[in-house]
Formats: sequence, structure tokens, C-alpha cells
Amino acid sequence: MKLKHIIEWSVHWSTPSCKMDEDAPVADGVLLYLSVGGTSVIGLAVQCSDGRYFGSIRASGPVYDHVLQSLKRNQGRTLREVMDAEIDISDVIQ
Repeated sequence: MKLKHIIEWSVHWSTPSCKMDEDAPVADGVLLYLSVGGTSVIGLAVQCSDGRYFGSIRASGPVYDHVLQSLKRNQGRTLREVMDAEIDISDVIQ
């Protein structure tokens, strides 16, 4: 299963000009770092050609650890590659 199919995306991204943008061009940006907020939200920082964007994803409890580990392993890759990556969650799906 692809990572993008098991997470919930942030609707808005904070742009380099400190505005919120629904259509931020982050797909080809590089995943720089993550911040963990609670038990279901993971903050993302993505470096794009015009600056750094900040957003978040939400992963449900059973798959949260798998999603976090996948993101950590894929830091430095484009967000498109990260979200298209396969993730094995067979041990938490019933």
C-alpha cells in the first residue's frame, strides 16, 4: 500500500512568505525534517525551489509508527517519492 493512501493530508501549507496555501507546489520539494506532535500528527518541512514549506499529516493510531518510520527513512527524497513509496502495514490491518 502506498503511504499517501493511509494518511490524511494537511489542507494548507505554510509558505515561505508566511501565508497559508491550499495549492502549494510541494510535491517536488525535498522532505527536510519531521516534528512529532502528539499521537497522530506529524509535522513536515519541505524545501522547494522558492523556499521552505511547512505542513502536517495525520496517521491513525495503528499505523502511526509505521508512517513515522517510513518518513524518517525517506528524508532527503522528494515528497512525491515519499508519498508514492510502498509501506507494509500488514501487521496492523485486520
